[in-house]
Amino acid sequence: MDIKQNKSMSVREFCREYGIGYNKAYQIVNAEGFPMIKCGRKILIIRSKVDEWLENQIGKSF
Repeated sequence: MDIKQNKSMSVREFCREYGIGYNKAYQIVNAEGFPMIKCGRKILIIRSKVDEWLENQIGKSF
């Protein structure tokens, strides 16, 4: 079965994919430079940029 992956993900999907809790996910999502877009109250995380951003944060804490 070939499932096309979306270009964006929700905070809930981000939590599942990276194995973190909701509170910590919202801290990360609201960090400066995190690859996301706010559409009203909804947060869309740019899937292709997340790994690169996380790699640049190595050694930092949230």
